[in-house]
Amino acid sequence: MIFQNLSIDPEQLPQVESVEMYRPHRNYLKVVLLSTIIFMLILLIGVIAAILVADEPPFPYFNATLIGVWSVLAIYFIWLSWKGYKNQAYALREKDVIYKRGVLVQKLTTVPFNRVQHCEIKQGPIERYFGLKTLEIYTAGGSGSDLLIPGLSGEKAQQLKDFIIKTTAIDGRDEEE
Repeated sequence: MIFQNLSIDPEQLPQVESVEMYRPHRNYLKVVLLSTIIFMLILLIGVIAAILVADEPPFPYFNATLIGVWSVLAIYFIWLSWKGYKNQAYALREKDVIYKRGVLVQKLTTVPFNRVQHCEIKQGPIERYFGLKTLEIYTAGGSGSDLLIPGLSGEKAQQLKDFIIKTTAIDGRDEEE
């Protein structure tokens, strides 16, 4: 047997950009914004507590500075949540699943089905209120989920899970559900 390791022209490889990507359910934007607003309200309680606890402000306009910083952070985090939602998308191909996300740092993750150990569908309280679920995909060698696809309707999450499990089983492996 002769060992061969032939070169591959990168221009001939399939382009991920040409894959049709699907966005999270439109209600997922509400989930993300509501979660951000709840976080910012908790942070506001901390700011108000810091203002009330300080007997004498350490510098002039201390209270206004804290409120100003909180306001800028609130606007930034809400913008980041909105933009993050707009940048999320997933695609299912014959041999793998692709997920992209990120605002400041954009990330594209591809998980081949032959590496999938199992899948889970999870739902937090805010997701439950809006009827959405998150598909978690676990691969070999990881202690946690390697890919999360949030913002899926219950039916879509189950369809994706069933497809991934079926595809992995076809590769000759038994899957846990």
